[in-house]
Amino acid sequence: MTTESLATLLRALQVTSGEQDLPRLLESAANLFSLLSNPSNISLLTFQLLSAPAIWHLPPQVETVVQVINVFSLASIRLLQRQEKSRATVYFNLQNRLKVGDWTVAVIEGVRAASPRSRHTLVFAGLLRGFASQRPHAIPRSLRTALQDALVTAANLSLRDGSQGTISIDVGLILAVSLAFESLDQRQKANLEHDLLLPVLSSALFFSHDGLRQGYFLSTIDSDVVEGIGQKFHWSTKSSSYQQLRSMASSPLIAALGGLSRLAAFSIGQTQNPAVLTRLIQDICEFSRSLSIQWRQNKLSEVDPSEEMLFLSDETLRSSVPFLWRILQTSMFAIVMILASCTERFLCNEFQRNHNAPSSAVQMLKILHRLCFISSRLGTDTLSHHAFVYLAAVDVLLQDRTRAEEFLRDIQPADIGQIPTHPLDRSMDRYFLITAEHFALVLHTFAVKELLAPAASPYLSIDGDPKLFQVFEAAHCVMLAVLAAPHNIKYAVSQIEPYAIAKVSTQVFPRLLSPRQFRFAVKQLVRITSPPSLVSEQRPLLSATLLEALHTRLKRADSQPIYGLPEADADGRYTEPMSEQSALVHALIDALPFLSADELENWLPAAVKAIQLIQDPALRSAAKKSFWKVLSNGDMDCNRAAVCVTWWGTRGGRDLLLEDETNANLAPTMSCALRGTSKL
Repeated sequence: MTTESLATLLRALQVTSGEQDLPRLLESAANLFSLLSNPSNISLLTFQLLSAPAIWHLPPQVETVVQVINVFSLASIRLLQRQEKSRATVYFNLQNRLKVGDWTVAVIEGVRAASPRSRHTLVFAGLLRGFASQRPHAIPRSLRTALQDALVTAANLSLRDGSQGTISIDVGLILAVSLAFESLDQRQKANLEHDLLLPVLSSALFFSHDGLRQGYFLSTIDSDVVEGIGQKFHWSTKSSSYQQLRSMASSPLIAALGGLSRLAAFSIGQTQNPAVLTRLIQDICEFSRSLSIQWRQNKLSEVDPSEEMLFLSDETLRSSVPFLWRILQTSMFAIVMILASCTERFLCNEFQRNHNAPSSAVQMLKILHRLCFISSRLGTDTLSHHAFVYLAAVDVLLQDRTRAEEFLRDIQPADIGQIPTHPLDRSMDRYFLITAEHFALVLHTFAVKELLAPAASPYLSIDGDPKLFQVFEAAHCVMLAVLAAPHNIKYAVSQIEPYAIAKVSTQVFPRLLSPRQFRFAVKQLVRITSPPSLVSEQRPLLSATLLEALHTRLKRADSQPIYGLPEADADGRYTEPMSEQSALVHALIDALPFLSADELENWLPAAVKAIQLIQDPALRSAAKKSFWKVLSNGDMDCNRAAVCVTWWGTRGGRDLLLEDETNANLAPTMSCALRGTSKL
């Protein structure tokens, strides 16, 4: 019966049938593989599957390649399952008398040189996946090692051939290696020709039609985004572009994006040619540039994330746009994982660190700059690999002032000094400001005046626009970094007074800044304007003026808690919500370690009185703990600490701070009455 079925299947494989018949034929082949008991028939069927016109008469689709892999994977699984069942029965089915090892050898013998080597990897990958999915020792170790060696050898030979087959075959090779990669031992993984594998992997992943298509899938969406009811953008889930996007997302290469990025990360660690890594980063840089351009040309990019509820239809907001962002985020995750491996390689290799690292760091930062419209929706803190790549690249570039300045000029806002109307431009402005903050200490003062200050200035005076909150925070951080740089002393003296007074006395907080951000800003401004800072020599009264302005606000500050996103303290623990009043008190307490000894003596009792103004007992208790922590955690130098000890012990500081607690613990009693805890 199986012989007749085999003959029928072999005849069908010789005829070029439609694509709809191919899955049925391959399913029949998987069933026959597990039933055949003649090794010659098994080898014959294997050879036919690698050369049959019904499968290979045209450049195969990547789905076909995956189906061929699944044939051998399913066949090996079914064979193991049948043998497990036959062991549990009294009678043994003679059709299953072929052992797993003999069956595997018969399949391998069907892999002949007459078929392209890239197709050989499909057989070995399918067998390795099938056996590994059941139990690790389904086949003898020697046979499993032989399968792994065969896969690696076939992959290396195919890669060396270079122009062998079409891009679809190359994609099939990449998929075969990726799917079987976890089944390989470390020795076999290292034996892959990684210098040849990485370029093919990069091309398939970022530029092939089966991969991310160089980002051009974004441009096809634009024509289907139309203005609907209520002047809202509508992108129907029934549109051709959405269906194409779903088809792309379900393709094997995109579905295996995580595994492919892990394969690329391993190959990066194994490659011996620095030029391969340089080329890989250039490919990703080109892809990110194309993706950013295509996104700008899409109508959906004109909608700010904070306004999507206003300008997108319900179906678009609920279905189509979230699906698009999932694909974009997955793509960014894969890119960041690859860049993290490149960064590790550059940092660990002395030659590359000294010669290629600066230029590669610039390219990595440009890639993250072009992908910031994706990362800004997630928050870079949610992805540790992103933070590692970003901070490592910044650290490398900090060693080269000239390259750093050239890089900032390359990514500076197009209309510097103006707030752009396009959300993508605002995201890029925010990235520029966040990055420029890191370079404030190494840039020349004239570069600060030409680049940093003009880029930050339009965002310093926004009037509560929710779209600009994140950029507003980045702009203020840049200004604080610029004013704190020692070589910018002349510029700081001319700019810090109006900036600092406006920061503390106006309603920037709590409308535009969170309590944590406001406390940090006040702390840094007081530090910059207090001795031994050079600014304090030119503006000796400025720190006291700032604290006076802060103290004045306390009397009219709101005592209701400010609710928003949870904030973490310096130790990473989330803090309770603060009121405007308690945040001002905490800012005053945070500034105490930076005051001169004379000013500190005056402001210690003022800080305690400010604490007593807080009405909420829980918030007041938190402020007391913060005050005690500042006094005792070592932030004060010797002179300031001596002032604090004297004030606490002999000048009534302890009694002043604990006065309300002492009064609360004393119940009304007669004069000279004994306490309840008295032993008398």
